[in-house]
Amino acid sequence: MKRLALAFLVAAAATSCNREVGFTPTPISFADHPSVLRGPWSGDTTAGQRLRLQLTAAYDTASSYRVTGTGSLDQEPLSVTGSVGGGSLHTYLRPQLTPAPETAKLTLQRAGKADLELRCYDIGGDEAGAAWLWQCFLPDNTKSFNLTRETS
Repeated sequence: MKRLALAFLVAAAATSCNREVGFTPTPISFADHPSVLRGPWSGDTTAGQRLRLQLTAAYDTASSYRVTGTGSLDQEPLSVTGSVGGGSLHTYLRPQLTPAPETAKLTLQRAGKADLELRCYDIGGDEAGAAWLWQCFLPDNTKSFNLTRETS
């Protein structure tokens, strides 16, 4: 019983260490914030390939949302699934608001070939009108490329 009580104290101390005193999460609108991976996105990979994505975003939890869609890597068609995670110190303040994203992990599914795991990190601004960029990496490549929202 003493070990169980000690384990609870250690767990409580560990979880309280990652929160700042007086920290107030900054909510962003899931419906229209430019960081949400929804709609058309594209980028030129470091291998000289053009990546185009058409994505749909759906609320998942208080700190993440799911992404599905289609796309192409050069002329090769893709199916896309994945998730975007908000920061560890952020939580949803209301269901229609989301924390600022930090990372995205998307699986690019190719017919007859191995899936590609696309990992992206936010480098955009928090303002609703700000241009938003995701810095992305394909497997086996240490150089990043920018994924940006396409405009009509």
